[in-house]
Amino acid sequence: MRIAVVHGYFLSDSGSAIYVRELAREMVRQGHEVTLVCQEQHPEMHDFIGSAYDLDRSNSKLRLVWERKGEGETCGDAASGAGCCRLVRPHIGGRLLTYVAGPFPGFNAQPLQDAEDSDLAGYTEANVNALATVFSQWTPQLVIANHLVMQPCVVRRALKRSAAAAGRRAAYIVTIHGSALNFTVRNDVRMLEYAREGLAGATAVVSLSESSRGEIDDFARAAGIDIGDRSHVVPPGVDTHLFTPEVFESTVSQHVSQGDGRPDKGGALLFVGRLLRTKGLQYAVAALPLVLDRRPGARLLIAGDGPMREPLAALIGLLDNGDLEGAASLIVDSPELMGAEEYGPVLPELSGSEREAYRDAAHAGIGGCVEFLGHRPHAELAPLYASADLVLSPSIFPEAFALVSIEAMAAGALPLATFQTGLKDPLNAAVGLLDDPVVTSLAPGCRLTEGLAAAAVHLLDRFPTGDPGFRAKVHGLIEQLYSWKTVARCYLDLAERRG
Repeated sequence: MRIAVVHGYFLSDSGSAIYVRELAREMVRQGHEVTLVCQEQHPEMHDFIGSAYDLDRSNSKLRLVWERKGEGETCGDAASGAGCCRLVRPHIGGRLLTYVAGPFPGFNAQPLQDAEDSDLAGYTEANVNALATVFSQWTPQLVIANHLVMQPCVVRRALKRSAAAAGRRAAYIVTIHGSALNFTVRNDVRMLEYAREGLAGATAVVSLSESSRGEIDDFARAAGIDIGDRSHVVPPGVDTHLFTPEVFESTVSQHVSQGDGRPDKGGALLFVGRLLRTKGLQYAVAALPLVLDRRPGARLLIAGDGPMREPLAALIGLLDNGDLEGAASLIVDSPELMGAEEYGPVLPELSGSEREAYRDAAHAGIGGCVEFLGHRPHAELAPLYASADLVLSPSIFPEAFALVSIEAMAAGALPLATFQTGLKDPLNAAVGLLDDPVVTSLAPGCRLTEGLAAAAVHLLDRFPTGDPGFRAKVHGLIEQLYSWKTVARCYLDLAERRG
């Protein structure tokens, strides 16, 4: 089958990017011809991509700019019988419109909701022109449009405009990843019409969890679109060959291990992700003194970067000095450190001897127990997961799915996440394996700092997280429940159902 996958961004370092990349890889593995439309700057780093094209300023002409050595441009050669992938990059004038602010090297990136009307119109038209050219050159049988905006709207317009519209127009499936709805569409009334247009023409609308499906169904209904029988859940897969319980000997794993390759007896807690207030890492830092009071050797490792890093480092410094009053003031004054009402205050509300014990545990050296590892490419996360005991996802904002949790479990680590929205599904799987309700205890309404500390200590005390046999058992659960082969098959089945 000839499949177009439209993403718009890079192929690493976000949940949606990983989903798109691994789905495209699996489609190639299954023998399909894939045209991947996004702004990835390094196709040579992705072994399933065989060639790359750029579009000219008018987005009307394609130019081959790279091909994998020794392969030549063979994508689409039916005689070969092999799957293939070509990357195509639309010309967007160096301006990339996103959902949240963040670094996109080589681009002037700006959130969609902050863009001027003229910028939105120009950006949309450039992408429509590009896709119309792509669809005319390689007529797709199925298009997978990722994100609620702008890709589904752009795909729909391009399919109408391209030469493919002269015949039976290709089906397109919309995949909802979460950020576009919650950060962009809900915060900018202009986005509503783009979202409505994209959803209205979709053959199917895919969400990554039941919670996310309910959210998008409610949104569509409020927007005047009934997607009921077109709404489906297709959870992400995980590369269980990359993410395994094996502890790798690498520069990265040395950050989290001692000479024998395993963390010390206090336990290694790992956070992976963008350092944003919504990810709840401020609660994990505030919980660490409570953990250290029970397990003095515990450490918190933070793999990621973002606007929270500096205020978080300042908070750690104040706690390290035993300055609880200063820490409380910093949290009030720093938007990136604010908590959420449904999860209680960031600093635990303690008095008397408990407060002094908290101060002493922090002052004993919390600064030396937290390590910022910085941004890590996705492939480098495997040894980090494999060397961790617990992997934290204390998000205080709705999430489409807990990719970090399933990757962590594939590596044999236990997930510890807030029990809400798309984070629930892997936690429910974990509680079934472990027979321990603590895994699902961090629901909205809990006091997250105290709850996170208590749950971490409990899990570290009860389960042999350093035992290879135990970690293999956790890995086996993920291997059974999540695979990219199953994900790809779901998309193909949805396309075949089209009337």
